[in-house]
Amino acid sequence: MIKYLLIALWGLCLSGNVYASQGTVALRTATLDFVESLNAGQRKTAMFALKDDVRATWSNLPTLMAPPAGLLLKDLNVSQRAAVHRMLRASLSSQGYAKTAAIMWLDDVLHEADTRRMAESAEARANPFSVAMTANRDSGNYAVAVFGDPSDLKWGWKITGHHLAVNITVAEDQVGFMPVFLGSNPMIVKDGPYAGWMALPREGSIGIEMMRSLTPAQQSTARIGDVVPGDVFEGPGRRASLEKFEGLSSKTLNPDQRERLKQLVGEYVSNANSVSAHVQLDAIDASGWDNLWFSWRGPIDINGRFYYRVHGPRILIEYNRQNENHDHAVVRDPENDYGEDWLGHHYTEFHPKMEQVMRDVRKRLGIEAQ
Repeated sequence: MIKYLLIALWGLCLSGNVYASQGTVALRTATLDFVESLNAGQRKTAMFALKDDVRATWSNLPTLMAPPAGLLLKDLNVSQRAAVHRMLRASLSSQGYAKTAAIMWLDDVLHEADTRRMAESAEARANPFSVAMTANRDSGNYAVAVFGDPSDLKWGWKITGHHLAVNITVAEDQVGFMPVFLGSNPMIVKDGPYAGWMALPREGSIGIEMMRSLTPAQQSTARIGDVVPGDVFEGPGRRASLEKFEGLSSKTLNPDQRERLKQLVGEYVSNANSVSAHVQLDAIDASGWDNLWFSWRGPIDINGRFYYRVHGPRILIEYNRQNENHDHAVVRDPENDYGEDWLGHHYTEFHPKMEQVMRDVRKRLGIEAQ
């Protein structure tokens, strides 16, 4: 009871923005509930200093390939898992929570599909990597880590695993939510009782709608090439790797096109809770909606592979259709990833190259390099 009273008093002592304070207090309460539920060993695994660079070390790969820092959901008890979901709901909007929860659930769908494939293929059953990967498909293989003390003014937390990374920063009455990585495989569940389900129902189609709203001349300017890249450019460990803006300047958009661009940006920003989303939209507004760039690679085909990007001083959105039923998206704030502007600290972001990832996997599985 005393804890919750202190939290409430803390919220009232902030900047006077009661709405923002209420959102921060809800997240703080949920995170303190989680931390207080941990035993000493779990705290040692889940808790890090706020300025530890492990904060910026995350991956969208399965945990078999990129073991994450923190506690896996499957290693938590029921009440601890419930606390993590309260943290997610306090950090995100209902839309954002639905997407992240569905992404984690999709690993169970993949597990079922891989299990069927293993049963039908002696070759797959003889492949130790396939066996290990099938076992690794699990909605419990997502790791939670807390950075700093949630009772302080500044702290953060993250959840990361296959196709998902959510990085949350709290700085007094402000909550940041970038970088965020979202991916879905399958993008659309094709068969079984869940046929038709999608974790990311709008990310691809809203980009197609934006591109189709452009005139032929504008499309020509926006299209950088016909070759679709293998992935998003500023994925884990690769931030600030885009040296310039490219494609079509938002200055050339008519009012209807500008509104479509705002809707596209809003689809991604609105994954955060309403307070955080408004703060980010205000930052984009302050930097100028005329200072955004929209670019495209590949065909304008909702059923095919394509890539698009929205890039400006305070927002970077990349969407990549990996194949016809597998997509990746990343959202960053070029000036304030991990709340660095608020914390006055720059993190070193790191992710091993795929060659190193596979060497490490083979070593863990005892498979000799071919």
